[in-house]
Amino acid sequence: MKRPAAILAASALVLAAIFLSGCKEGDAYKSYDNSQERESFYKRFNQETATRLAGEHKELESALAGELTEQARKEKTLALDDLNRRLQRPDFFEFFTEEQLPQDLEWQTAEDGPEIGSPKAKKGGTLHSYIVGNAFPPTLRTLGAEGNNSFRHYHWDDMEMSLVLLHPETGKLMPALSDKWAVAADGQTIYYHIDSSARWSDGKDVTSRDWLMTFYIYLSEYLSETHYREYVKGQYWGVATYGDDYLCLRMATPKPLAPYVASTYPFQEDFFKEFGPDFEARYNWRCRPTTGAFEIRPEGVKKGRSITMSRVKDWWARDRKYYKHRFNPDQMIYNLVRDDEKVFQMVLNGDIDVYWLMDARKWFEQSEVPQVFNGYIEKARYYFEFPAISSGLYLNQHSPLLAIQDIRIGLQYASNWEKVIEFDLRGEGERLHLLEAGYGPYSHPTLKTRPFSVEKAREAFARAGFSELGPDGILKDKDGRRLSFTITYAKRPTYDAWLLRLKEEAKKAGVEFKLEGMDNTAAFGKIQRKEHEIAMMGWQGQLPFPDFYQGFHSSEAYEPGTRKPKPMSNNISSFADPALDPMIEENRAARSEEVVRDTTWKLEEILHERAVWVPAFDRPFYRVLSWRWIRWPDDFNVRMGNDPEMNYVLWIDEDIKKDTQEAMKEGRGFPEQNRLFDQHRRKTAAEN
Repeated sequence: MKRPAAILAASALVLAAIFLSGCKEGDAYKSYDNSQERESFYKRFNQETATRLAGEHKELESALAGELTEQARKEKTLALDDLNRRLQRPDFFEFFTEEQLPQDLEWQTAEDGPEIGSPKAKKGGTLHSYIVGNAFPPTLRTLGAEGNNSFRHYHWDDMEMSLVLLHPETGKLMPALSDKWAVAADGQTIYYHIDSSARWSDGKDVTSRDWLMTFYIYLSEYLSETHYREYVKGQYWGVATYGDDYLCLRMATPKPLAPYVASTYPFQEDFFKEFGPDFEARYNWRCRPTTGAFEIRPEGVKKGRSITMSRVKDWWARDRKYYKHRFNPDQMIYNLVRDDEKVFQMVLNGDIDVYWLMDARKWFEQSEVPQVFNGYIEKARYYFEFPAISSGLYLNQHSPLLAIQDIRIGLQYASNWEKVIEFDLRGEGERLHLLEAGYGPYSHPTLKTRPFSVEKAREAFARAGFSELGPDGILKDKDGRRLSFTITYAKRPTYDAWLLRLKEEAKKAGVEFKLEGMDNTAAFGKIQRKEHEIAMMGWQGQLPFPDFYQGFHSSEAYEPGTRKPKPMSNNISSFADPALDPMIEENRAARSEEVVRDTTWKLEEILHERAVWVPAFDRPFYRVLSWRWIRWPDDFNVRMGNDPEMNYVLWIDEDIKKDTQEAMKEGRGFPEQNRLFDQHRRKTAAEN
């Protein structure tokens, strides 16, 4: 699932007066056990699936008996072949013994990749950080209303263990909760052996039953987010247990990197036994057990102030090859600081250890301070290879004027992101051209966005009927409607500067941009309810493949059978074209890398032609300020990661910390450090 990127952090404010630890909140609810309900659900869902498959089989046979074009016959024949294979195992939920495992499986593992992190890393210490987005998260849930908030990746996306993961240097498979796996001959049925050492943070074994709970929750009507149900029904044929130690996941189609694509997170059976109609309220502040290296404990949640993540005692993977040099601090404390300028001052004061600094003014001017000159704070710039954040202006086509393609084209020409890059970013950025950039061969190699041009903007607006210039310099049509739009965004000084520049430049083309800067919670809520006209937003895509479904499939745009925008979906453009849905579905269900590439390129071209958004910029690097006791590997970080902390390779050197603090008292300095790590930097067209 895509998550909101730092350009708009989806967090929520909590009243500052509430300073209680949060994870005990669930104790106020009556005891509830969904065990019997789950057993009934498995049987009922299997029956419903069998009935649906039988109906689809009858429809396909009937269609093939009639008149069809050659292409339609080919597609329906393939669909019938797939359906016949599925009917050999029609149940979605299956239960077997270990002895019933297929005997011809070829088990694989991946212990030949390089270690991650540095052997110099030391365990211990406390990392002091801050909550990105200047607002406290609305929940610790990872699902349900507001579960996809900007804090989630700290304790879920970048922390929780799945069955297999991608090695962040090589991009190849590596073990996680599964220590070996096997792909059946069909290319879509994957078997996993659960590592015998895998434990939850509460000491309980990880078992195959935990994945039964995962799929039960994803398919449950109790979950307010419908896209999980839709995704599972469309992408999986089923889940099977073979005793406690083996799991089988059946995808709907063969997939490249199938063990990774099929892999999903477990939901502990015991913890989620109370999952039911009141899930969102009951679990809002419950601290869940984790399979990852850090956990949130009840005493670690100070509502409205901070969240502390503590290293799991005797973490089960602490000595494993790909994990032993990572996750090094004893604690990581994330404090709520409601102002970016105060965050920066806390960094200079030593109250925050690491600062991800993308503000050009702070980097080039405000960090010219004694703490840096004397070597107490070190600077580093690191180039990475990772999917680009799709940041820009998203145009809500539910708005009558934005439903007009020529107006959207005009807005692309009227938005001078090039000037933002030149002046606000000090030239350290490049214009973004694609919705799905940074995916290597899958990303379109030549497509370019429409550049700033007053002349071309006005030509497009004229085609839409907006050709008369009003006394205020804004275009209007024959009915007197002004070409005026409100941009909703999370208010921050950096974003204010960008948008003021866009506003100033757009007026040259006859467009008025009204700026609606709101706190993160209000902005994200309004956008999720589809009440915006234009949203400045960024989405972080996930490896290994692009995904257009969440943002552009018709099912994510409107409530079924209505023109009411569908809330709580990622289709914030309200883009709906049923004729394009099959290609979007083909992209998601691609059986080969060639199909992924071809459909991605075609979709990019079509969505570019439709002008569904105004791309902003990409910066394939990050800049970091860190106190010198924060140590990094010799090559600083890993290739596949656009956040300095997401792979947890840093560590704290308490000896260096003590020496630094003494040096500051004594007036003693160290050599200034401003390092560049460009081993993964992409060459520009001129350099090639």
